[in-house]
Amino acid sequence: MKQLALPLLIFCTSFLFSQSKIDSLQKALDEASQDSVKVKLLHQLYFQYENKEPKKARNMALEALRISSELPIVKLRSASYAIYGDYLYTQSSFDSSIVMYKTARNLAKEIDWIQGEMDALFGLGNVYYRKGNFEEAKKTHEQKLKMAEELGDRESVAGSYNSLGLICSEQGEMTQAMEYFIASSKIYKEVGHLRNYSITLMSIGMAHRQLGNYDKSKWYYLQSDSISTLLKNDLGRAYVYHNLAIINKNTGELDEATLYNDKALVLFTKLGDRKKVGELHYNQGSIFLEKKAFKKAVDAYQKSLGVSVVTNDSMMIAFSNCAIGQSYMLSNDFKNAIEYLKSAVEISERIGLFPIEMDAYEYLSETYGKTGDFEQAYQSRTKYSILKDSLFTREKRELANEIEARYQNEEKTKEIALLESQKKLQALQLTQRVNERNAIVAFTIILLLLAGLLYNQYRIKQKTYKELRELDELKSNFFANISHEFRTPLTLIKGPIEQLEQNPGAGLGMESIKMIRRNTNKVLQLVNQLLDLSKIDKGKLELEQTEGDVFKCLRGAASSFSSHAAQRGIDYKIQIPREFLWASFDRDKLEKIVYNLLGNAFKFSDDESIISFVSSYTDGELRILVSDTGRGIPEDKIPFIFDRFYQVYQGATREYEGSGIGLSLSKELVALMDGTITASSEVNKGTIFTIALPIQKIRPGNLKDKSTRTNNQLDQKKKPYEFQTKAVETSPKILLVEDNPDMSYFIKEHLQGIYRIKEAKNGKIGLAQATKYAPDLIITDVMMPEMDGVELCHRLKSNFDTSHIPLIMLTAKAGIENKIEGLEIGADDYLTKPFDPKELLARVKNLIGQRIKLRERFAQTASRIHPKEIATSSLDQAFLEDLLQLLEQEYSNSSFGAPEMQATLGLSKTQLHRKLKALTGESPGELLRNFRIKRAAQLLRQKADTVTQIAYAVGFNNLSYFAKCFKELYGVSPSNY
Repeated sequence: MKQLALPLLIFCTSFLFSQSKIDSLQKALDEASQDSVKVKLLHQLYFQYENKEPKKARNMALEALRISSELPIVKLRSASYAIYGDYLYTQSSFDSSIVMYKTARNLAKEIDWIQGEMDALFGLGNVYYRKGNFEEAKKTHEQKLKMAEELGDRESVAGSYNSLGLICSEQGEMTQAMEYFIASSKIYKEVGHLRNYSITLMSIGMAHRQLGNYDKSKWYYLQSDSISTLLKNDLGRAYVYHNLAIINKNTGELDEATLYNDKALVLFTKLGDRKKVGELHYNQGSIFLEKKAFKKAVDAYQKSLGVSVVTNDSMMIAFSNCAIGQSYMLSNDFKNAIEYLKSAVEISERIGLFPIEMDAYEYLSETYGKTGDFEQAYQSRTKYSILKDSLFTREKRELANEIEARYQNEEKTKEIALLESQKKLQALQLTQRVNERNAIVAFTIILLLLAGLLYNQYRIKQKTYKELRELDELKSNFFANISHEFRTPLTLIKGPIEQLEQNPGAGLGMESIKMIRRNTNKVLQLVNQLLDLSKIDKGKLELEQTEGDVFKCLRGAASSFSSHAAQRGIDYKIQIPREFLWASFDRDKLEKIVYNLLGNAFKFSDDESIISFVSSYTDGELRILVSDTGRGIPEDKIPFIFDRFYQVYQGATREYEGSGIGLSLSKELVALMDGTITASSEVNKGTIFTIALPIQKIRPGNLKDKSTRTNNQLDQKKKPYEFQTKAVETSPKILLVEDNPDMSYFIKEHLQGIYRIKEAKNGKIGLAQATKYAPDLIITDVMMPEMDGVELCHRLKSNFDTSHIPLIMLTAKAGIENKIEGLEIGADDYLTKPFDPKELLARVKNLIGQRIKLRERFAQTASRIHPKEIATSSLDQAFLEDLLQLLEQEYSNSSFGAPEMQATLGLSKTQLHRKLKALTGESPGELLRNFRIKRAAQLLRQKADTVTQIAYAVGFNNLSYFAKCFKELYGVSPSNY
């Protein structure tokens, strides 16, 4: 059983805790007046607290990050991100740690700070290693190694060698790993870095342990332990005890192994290293396995697996699953064995952990053989053999010993080189064989190169195809979104104009005029944004600076949102200094930036939330901060929000309208002013945008702002428009489901005089109101928040209580496939924006009229009911067919009434009454009575019997009541009929 390699990547940052040093640093921090000095002191305090008090270390890292983010010193910001990444790494928050390291590296690259970039790459490589992503870890450490070599930083070179050696050992490349370890130890010994030298000695001991050279492995571990004892390094001693426990277990000294394992467990528990605690549980399980105590082994391995899952340690999860599977196999629990071994294969294959994958296949082969599944046993054995041949050859141990011999004795190295030279001389005598071999090798290399080139071309084509497909999808989404953005305001402009054209004398109301202006401005804003982006792409957009009061400009732009905030009950706070900031600036572009950011804040915030606009001016820099308590942006989406046409929240519901160009344009405009814009956000807590613009004040700010408007005046609530209800209570009821207030007003304005209107601002509310109020018709938009129109239509048509209600869908999507989609799920009609209000009125009238005619036809006195002639596929037709079939069966039963009808159909009294009134215009009792009367009339026409006998035959016991009901329906008595 191959064991877990020693993860030593964060080990070299361990320092002795010095309370006196912490006190002096804290005192210096309290007395520091400059923010840059505070950040440096916070960095030093973080390293002092790192291994002893994690909570204080976290506070230091966060405070440093907060202060440095407000400073123009990029180097301090990069270092702060890297340090916070270190803290997240120690807490096993790997994904968040990766984000911090990448940010630190990008900031370092901006200012060509090579050391900062190297530090970020080192941390990034360590995270990838701990996650089991060895290929990405190797690539990252190789980048750092190259930079360290160019810089001439020998210690960084040595650290990269050690990291690469660990990665190679995990992938089974032991020869390459040994070379890296020995190169690293030589450098550390030469520069006198004892702590890191002891680490590389442990790495060499680990490599020998994996190769089975246990005596040499013990020697290197004891050498490392002596240095750790000298340095009073508990962490180093803990690692040594851990590995000595593994070696003693492998050599059969199980009691000695348990002793060392317990010592290591005590130290790692004290140090709070959960991952190592999990590994030690794993080791104890291996010891129990050697003793054939399989149940105890499974318990220990399960503890290891539990810790590994909590710490997200992919590598240890694979090892634990394989070990549990082996234990179950040895205890003849083959079902559990196969389950855990398959999990080990899946995880190992995903992260490239080939040694454990090989072991899992070996155990699977043996398990399948014991269960009699020889085909699976053969397949598993074949995969095991392939992996074994590729990973473990005899050359590895011989080459490792050869490299170690060169390291320990330079004279022996010369002798080996001499022997190699003699071998080469002897080989020259076999010219023919060498030529043949070289020809084969050359031919093989050519084939490999050709295969590599073909594969590379294939990958390039696939990548190009993927990029083109993504670009095409991005363009399609953009045009769909921009189409929706244009169609809705154009509908709201076009409708009132057509109304005025048809009735010039009627004029337009103030609300209609304001609606036209709002939507005209919206279209103009969209066009201007597209034109600005076009100018930016062509490099023709330039600043048009004029002198003026910057703060006054900001107050005007920010206060334009006050009435909107008042209408929605939003706590809108504006904090702008009440003084002059006279400068030369581009007023139009600054206002566009403010409008875009505040527009986004209001768009993504719920009613009665909080939005803040804060501005300040310090040391030649104008800072603007826009914050909200809205929905927030997921952490993985933040790097893309300034990309052109990118939208965080997309989909059919279109919960938030937009074209995806506002933030991109804002960033371009800020960059044009030589400023910066950054964003930070937390899901469901809000978003903060920060802008920094260099502005040179050209007049002292000694004048007071003469503006006398108060926030209360700016925040006066707009009185909502109230409709005059003209429709009577008997008019048909229409449910209007529309999220755009202007569109809702526009439609309601044309319908309210004829019909009773009920409104809902999204599909979710509309579904509830349709069930509650049972309207005669529903009009719904397609793209809405919470629930879109397509989902609403599907739910209404599949719900028995609402399936009979006709539905008209409105949308800005004009494609035929969109219409087909709506009609296929049951929509009765489909209108594309912009539409003529007359057309909408005509379609509403027709649909309601059709339903009325259907009920009248059903209730005609001369109609004859033939249920078998009803061809049905819809929910309503199926219901009617069941109902009429029931009436056919029970009409002659005088005790059968409305209650029995409800019980048989499984409906409540309200459901049955509402459904029958909607479909037939009759209540359940009326429908049953008229059915019997019509059947009696049919029998009377056929002269089947006397009036008395026919009355009894159709379920009437009272002859006078039968005659009364018959005359009400047909106008004559039964005998005269």
